Amino acid sequence: MAKSIRSKAKMASRARKRQTSHYGITEAARTQRLSDKLLGKSKKEGEDATEETEEAAVEGEGEDAKMEETPKKISTSGPKDSGRIKWRLARGMPAKPKRGVMGGKNTRRR
Repeated sequence: MAKSIRSKAKMASRARKRQTSHYGITEAARTQRLSDKLLGKSKKEGEDATEETEEAAVEGEGEDAKMEETPKKISTSGPKDSGRIKWRLARGMPAKPKRGVMGGKNTRRR
C-alpha cells in the first residue's frame, strides 16, 4: 500500500542493496584499506615488504624522470579568431568580406 520512498519496505530493500551490491563491497574494501593505513599496517610483512619497497623505489625513479621532461607549452597569445573567420580563411577567402558601395548597408527603402 505504501508507495512513498520513505516506506519501510523500500528503505529496507535499498539498504540491503547498498550493503550487498558492488558499491557496498567497494566501500568496505576502501574503509579497510584506510583503517590499515591509519594503524600503520602493511599488506605484506617481512621479506615481501622489503621487496615491495625496492620495487617502489625503482618505479619512483622512472616517474621522476618522466616529470623532468617539460611538456610543450601552448601559446595563448595570438589571434583569437571566431569560427566564421577560420572557416573563411580555410577556404582561401579574406577574413572579412568586402564592403559594398554603400558601406555594407542594404539599399532597401523603408
